[in-house]
Amino acid sequence: MVLTLLTAAVLANAPMADVWPFKGARLPDGSIEYTYDLTALKASSGFADAKEAHGEAEVKAFLARLPKQVVVRVPAGVPVTLTSGQGLERAPLATSFALTPDGPLATDNPLGKKAGAKLLAPLDPRTPKVLLGAEAPLWWARQLEEAALAAVEVDTEWLRRELWAKVAERAVARFRSSSGDAREGALALAARVLWASSCGDLARVPAAGKNDGELKTAIEAERARLSLDVDGQVAPAPWSTTPELGCAFHRARVLSRPFEQSRAGTSAVLLFLELLERDGKLAATWQRVRQRRDRFLGEPASEPLLEWRTQAKGDPARALDALNEFIEALPVTARVPPPLLAWPETPFTKFLAELSGPERAAALDELAAAVGDGRVAPGTSTGKAPGWPVLREAALAALLSDASKVVQIDSGWRDRLGGAFAALQGSHHDTRRGGLDPDDEVLDRTRLELRLNVPPLLEVEPLPQTFMKAARSLEALVTALTDERLTALSGLGADGARTGPIVPEARRLAALLSGLAALAQGGSSEVSGQGAAEARRFLASWRSERWFTRDVRAAFAAPIAMGSERSHAALVGVSRRELRVGFALPPKPTLVGDVAGFVLNAAVEQRYLVPVLVTVGASAPALSRPVERAKLKGAVEGAGRDLEKLEAVFHETLHDDGSSGVTPLQ
Repeated sequence: MVLTLLTAAVLANAPMADVWPFKGARLPDGSIEYTYDLTALKASSGFADAKEAHGEAEVKAFLARLPKQVVVRVPAGVPVTLTSGQGLERAPLATSFALTPDGPLATDNPLGKKAGAKLLAPLDPRTPKVLLGAEAPLWWARQLEEAALAAVEVDTEWLRRELWAKVAERAVARFRSSSGDAREGALALAARVLWASSCGDLARVPAAGKNDGELKTAIEAERARLSLDVDGQVAPAPWSTTPELGCAFHRARVLSRPFEQSRAGTSAVLLFLELLERDGKLAATWQRVRQRRDRFLGEPASEPLLEWRTQAKGDPARALDALNEFIEALPVTARVPPPLLAWPETPFTKFLAELSGPERAAALDELAAAVGDGRVAPGTSTGKAPGWPVLREAALAALLSDASKVVQIDSGWRDRLGGAFAALQGSHHDTRRGGLDPDDEVLDRTRLELRLNVPPLLEVEPLPQTFMKAARSLEALVTALTDERLTALSGLGADGARTGPIVPEARRLAALLSGLAALAQGGSSEVSGQGAAEARRFLASWRSERWFTRDVRAAFAAPIAMGSERSHAALVGVSRRELRVGFALPPKPTLVGDVAGFVLNAAVEQRYLVPVLVTVGASAPALSRPVERAKLKGAVEGAGRDLEKLEAVFHETLHDDGSSGVTPLQ
């Protein structure tokens, strides 16, 4: 990498000293008020350039006339520019957000500037200022939502087991008592449901499927046919966290596949419709399972089974008896026998499912590009109000599309937001690591004036739509849980432990995110009220939040494979990146009171240190499961949490059979 050094600038006749504010505050109308402490400067014996030009007595008299403090105000609504400074900190990764340091950014750059022992104003850019970035509260929201989804899936399991056990029992009975198309359809239906209930292991097929040779052969054929669905062989988070959830994922994926286009496949679907038609309780259970899917996983593009029910004119038994007539009456494009329960669909999953060829190898990068240019825009359709699954994706999409009239983001910082977008979905995105500090100006400080530097002031990363959409997602989750009478449900964490009641925590975080959205407006509007006050209290003590004390490390498998390979990612810790903020168009700040001897300079940058999630990536055989959390933590600690070593370490751990393993084909 070629490093470009900034040359020093020599400016003649500059003010005798630069002063940075020691305190800044956002006023209720969105303007900024800075206070400058001149006490130490008034007592200083320095200023050699000014003394040489004007004499020591005149300099002393000038200093004596200065007030001890001076106040400057900056109007609201001034556009700012976010620029990426130094890249990821060259220090061991923290294991949680709370453990990220407060001190200066560590660097291994020999040309990097050191603060030294000089006493600096609190708002001097060289003084470390940690700014809470968007991904910290979004990670909190993501953990809460994943825990809620896992808990809902476990809560729904009894319902699904009851439904499909009854369907399998009746299909087996029909197979043994029928002949012709009805018998072949019952065999196909029983084989499909029994394989779906096996957790992907022939040894776990229910007894009804093992004791009949013909049925056993049909189940083995189903297994072989459905093994071609490589994307369904490895459960993504949160289904990868426990065996029970892994079984739920396998069942849902198997039951979402169309039947083979044959008389037997067609008869299987008509027989299932007949079971629902004859048993109102069974039909109600199927409907409840569908409802849970729609509310928490996403509504499918369509439910083809219902279209076939319409084609059967409410009498699937008659359609089965007159199978030729039924098939001939179907449109040619609708003759593939539909699944028993369609796969859920969201804007993200729809886009990923449509990728083909080399695009699948970089699926999440392709998704990020599509979100960034508006090809994928969750929650913006003109149809009915989007549910929680779509609003959840809209919150993540806002990271790449958060547009504001008062915030401009350079390519380097957008690249960092792309990394956050990937990390929050269990993927990896290479981010640029930044460059050098600029050299200090070399000034001829002879003018009897003080230059008051007036930088922008941020309270939180200025991504208001990101925070607001995350709040809307949590509110939609609360609505879905309330509608399903699950308000007392406790979350299920990735470690299998319960995380506490979801609804009160989601309500609290939604209110907090709304407050952060108000603060993130960048002074474009009034920032007051209870929400903003709560957000400021949170920002003053965010490290004490129990969610931020949690270990962030986790490993993930990509939801889709590329041929014989699948991408894997590991969230390996938290680091910091430098954010530089300047006014896009310097405002006209004003001095408060009748004071003289100052020049105001708003053409300056402020620097912040933002805690960020750090990921690494690797590829493995398509059927490799994610690395277990304990194995990942051990590997990261063994590498000293050194990012330079972790990509190779993760690759080795992923390919260690004793660590992640490969899902066997039975």
